[in-house]
Amino acid sequence: MCTDLYGDAKPAGKAIGSLSTNGTLRRGCDLEHQIAIDNGALRFQPLLTPGWGRQGIAYGPYQRTHGLAFAVLLSNGHNTSQAERIEPLKRRLQRWWIGSETDPPNKRFKQWLKRPQKKGFMRRLWWWIRSAPEFSNYFAVPKLNENLAIGWFPREVPLDPKTEGNGLIVHATGFNNGELLTRVGTQLMSAFQGLQNLQTYYVIVLRQQGAAYYVASVPNAKGFVSYPNMRPIAIDPFNQDSEVYAAIYQSVLGQIGFRVDTRVYGAQVAQIPTLATWYGTAHVADQLCGTGLISDTSAEVGGDWIDYNGQFELTSQGAKALAPDSLTVLDPNEPSGLIHVLIQTSTAITGTGLAWRVNNPDNYWMLLTDNKTCKLCICVDGHDEVVAISELWHLQPNTLHTLQISDDGDAFSLYLDGQLIFNKAFTDPRLGHATGVGLMAAEANPQQYLRAFEVHARSMPMPSTLNVGQPWQVDGTHIAVADDFSGCAQNLVGRVTPVGHRTWQRALGRGEMMMTGDSAVQVQASRQHPNPGRTALTFPWDNPHFADLQVEIVPPGHRRYQRERGRGGLIFWQDENNYITVSNWLDDVYDGASISSFFYLNGYEELYDAVWTNVADRVFWGKPHQLRTVFDGMNFMVFVNGEPVLSRALTDVYPNTPRLSINRVGIVANWEWGNDTGSIFRNFVAKVGLIT
Repeated sequence: MCTDLYGDAKPAGKAIGSLSTNGTLRRGCDLEHQIAIDNGALRFQPLLTPGWGRQGIAYGPYQRTHGLAFAVLLSNGHNTSQAERIEPLKRRLQRWWIGSETDPPNKRFKQWLKRPQKKGFMRRLWWWIRSAPEFSNYFAVPKLNENLAIGWFPREVPLDPKTEGNGLIVHATGFNNGELLTRVGTQLMSAFQGLQNLQTYYVIVLRQQGAAYYVASVPNAKGFVSYPNMRPIAIDPFNQDSEVYAAIYQSVLGQIGFRVDTRVYGAQVAQIPTLATWYGTAHVADQLCGTGLISDTSAEVGGDWIDYNGQFELTSQGAKALAPDSLTVLDPNEPSGLIHVLIQTSTAITGTGLAWRVNNPDNYWMLLTDNKTCKLCICVDGHDEVVAISELWHLQPNTLHTLQISDDGDAFSLYLDGQLIFNKAFTDPRLGHATGVGLMAAEANPQQYLRAFEVHARSMPMPSTLNVGQPWQVDGTHIAVADDFSGCAQNLVGRVTPVGHRTWQRALGRGEMMMTGDSAVQVQASRQHPNPGRTALTFPWDNPHFADLQVEIVPPGHRRYQRERGRGGLIFWQDENNYITVSNWLDDVYDGASISSFFYLNGYEELYDAVWTNVADRVFWGKPHQLRTVFDGMNFMVFVNGEPVLSRALTDVYPNTPRLSINRVGIVANWEWGNDTGSIFRNFVAKVGLIT
């Protein structure tokens, strides 16, 4: 129906109104003429005036039908993008002039004059002026924490994607980076927090009423499964817009005045015949409407119902409990990741809910809700344990409620009418491999009904019809160089690595890194005497097209408010005028930590083009973490303790940047609004790819 792979380059302002890969008109809105196409991807650039309905692309219109899918592969500029005030303009310009303090300001200015990107500086300056506090009487900055919307909307330019259509919304959460929201009824339902800055698939499959939401990314990404599989994260049973547009809209980009672009690598609208049912990808599904006892029937999908206790009866309005403590179960023989049911109440409300991770009649989890409370319990060997109970969430009389559970096998989240029950996810692996699911009722109630029961696996193959590329990821295959830093205390400069026999040499800076004598290297600094600016030690690298670097870093200090700063990281070096650094940032001034990438290209580093991701407490004082970065000269991906957290291409930042040649690699004590106070490095490993 529509495939757009953005193979046709378009300057800013010329993308909307052009034709997609298969000839579909690119609709949407580009009020500030900042949407472009280059290097095989759509580019959203930051708005001067943040807000919905100002920047986005749309396809359509289409008629709502079962199995109509919209798939998008993109990198959001920053999942914690917000509209906010920055520091006073004078302070911002001083820092821009000084930069990272690697070069003298006069040298920086001369190099800046040679940069083709300087043409965009006036727009950046105007953005800073509008965001500076001293100009607040002249320029309003709206309060915006939701920055990206992807989905089906009833109009080409949605007025507010948070309040219309079937959309996935990215919400900024500060130190926890991003939160993925789905629209369920009139609510924005929180699928998960900790959304990292990676290439991500978003898939929204329409139904005649409502939609199902799916996501995918690279292996081990938080909240996702690995492409080409996809994870179901939410069901909306309510939306009925008959005519819809498939659209991607951005309201704000960047944080605290940093410039970060969003890149859309592909978008597709397709009719999926295998999903053209009310239950889509479910491995258990039953409308629960009919006659007779439920135990005498089979579900539409998933096999025969089995009563563990009590009874349910099918009616034209749904299933009703005939006895107290009723529990009836289906077993799809595969763990379930998303469970959903509708509850129709009357004036007489009794406790009802869902059972999942059911192993047998004596071992299962259950979620029960009535007119006063929601209660989460686990039954272990026949004994009930109350895990959580609250009066904040409960059923209302004469109301159609939606109840759903999202479960990845380790953590699970519970939702009533799109609201996260207990305001948190639960991490509990007990019975995580059990496969039964079912319906529960505390009492018999002839006027309360359950219907539209559907259960989806934790992961399923993405339909082959949906294909707009795959997230970038390449891994090293064998070790070329390694250093465990064993040996006596001495300066790291001049040391030969035990594996690969490469000599460490100073590439940047005046700081010192000393071997400690206990298989570690430490930055020679303290809170009283921080490291004197960016310092990097490197060794020669033979594969100019690929390097997979990994090192364990222990940030200085043991807790917050000791005035210790972590800035340890890795460096990929072409020459003294071209290199990139990837490092942690840990400081008392912020509640979390981040992983940051800086680009020193053609002899100049634009500080406010740095790209980072907030990683909460994955990096903490005195706690070792493994930092890994894979770089092929153009694309890089960063991992913390094996979890991917940041991915970009150099052309995502600078469209005309050529691929770098990786001639040296090593470790760095970076500058990032302060200097390192004594990070420790252990177990450096550098891998290469397949030998050809």
